[in-house]
Amino acid sequence: MMTERPTLFSEALAAEICRRLADGELLGDICGPARMPSRDTVRRWQSENGPFRERYAIARDQQADALAEEAIHIARNAEADSVTVCRLQIDTIKWLIAKIAPRRYGDKVVPAAAVNVSIGDAIEKGRERVARLREG
Repeated sequence: MMTERPTLFSEALAAEICRRLADGELLGDICGPARMPSRDTVRRWQSENGPFRERYAIARDQQADALAEEAIHIARNAEADSVTVCRLQIDTIKWLIAKIAPRRYGDKVVPAAAVNVSIGDAIEKGRERVARLREG
């Protein structure tokens, strides 16, 4: 008999998801077992439950730290014959944590205040710049 995945918000499951994320696990792995909610359910919980959304965001930030530590562990334990595989693993981790926590782990410094420019405004500014360049 197949058991159905949980769909109703559960504080216990939410706490487990956040703890495991903070420990560096990926959401897909956490949601793999049938006793856990699907990724779609977790995303729905995020959109419907403000306190869970906040805890989840904190857990994601902590996940970046855990994954950074994992990358260091991989580098420290690399053997001469495994350097290529280790480099791939580390590069993948670096890419992911730069997406999760760009201010701390991204290549570029992200300004604290996001630029609030519409696409239309950006296009218009670009046209103005091109016109100025053509003028001389």
